[in-house]
Amino acid sequence: MRGLFNFDSPLMQFLTKVADLIILNLLFLVTSVPVITIGASATALHYVALRMIHGQEGPITRDYFRSFRTNFRQATAIWLLLLGFALILQYDIRSVWSGTGAFHTAVKVLSVVACVALVMILLYVFAILARFDNTVRGTLKNAAALALRNFPKTLTLFMLPFAAVALTLYTETTLRWGMLFWLVGGFSFVAYFNSLLLDGIFRKLIPGGDQPEEPEEDEEDPDDLEEEY
Repeated sequence: MRGLFNFDSPLMQFLTKVADLIILNLLFLVTSVPVITIGASATALHYVALRMIHGQEGPITRDYFRSFRTNFRQATAIWLLLLGFALILQYDIRSVWSGTGAFHTAVKVLSVVACVALVMILLYVFAILARFDNTVRGTLKNAAALALRNFPKTLTLFMLPFAAVALTLYTETTLRWGMLFWLVGGFSFVAYFNSLLLDGIFRKLIPGGDQPEEPEEDEEDPDDLEEEY
């Protein structure tokens, strides 16, 4: 029984991981408050989650803000581009959804396809930015390519956050408990479990599957995926 509370015991390692994810979730929430920084926050969130999977995490706060600073410009540019695209889609959908006729039907279909593409890119783009050095264009291009190339896994990546959000909104009771879940650790838990799947995808892109210890801040090479850590 005494061994359960040793630092190296499975129980203590599990509790430490949970505590780290709670801290990570808090960092994500605080740095996302300005809204414009959500891209950098999501990138840092995935950066730490991916390092945790490999057992390479250092102090959570240090790793988080290292990625936040390093990727801020690119992550913010990507976030604003995708946010602008989402707002245009929302306007188009509201404008044509109640209409009838061939034109409105075609626009509806295109809007649904665009929404699906946007979600697929969002599932990958900030994790790719956290894991690899690239340009904004190259990161978006690779996110779309990986999402299509790994479509069954893309569906799996979508299901966890979708199920968590749907359950949160199910009733007033689940809404209260769901809000507590998202505030305490929801974003980091979802990022961690999705990163388990993303890491398997990323490993196939790395010759030999090597996992360097520290991040690098080299110049970006267009279209090619180069490791960031």
